[in-house]
Amino acid sequence: MQGALAGLQAAGLNPSLGAYRFCTNAAYSAGLAGVPTVGFGPSSEGHAHVIDEHIELEQLYAAARGYLGIIESVLK
Repeated sequence: MQGALAGLQAAGLNPSLGAYRFCTNAAYSAGLAGVPTVGFGPSSEGHAHVIDEHIELEQLYAAARGYLGIIESVLK
């Protein structure tokens, strides 16, 4: 988990620790199984799982940088 956070920071993003206010599969991995779990996505929580769900192109580009940062950090 620390590697993922470091990768997001290296990608110029500002990750924070917290919990989502909607359901994800992490309800099992982090909740029931107790596995440290990272939730990361391209948009804000307020735009997720709603009727007009969408992202801006810059959010998509930032997410791609974030995923690459996670991969590079975790595979070091």
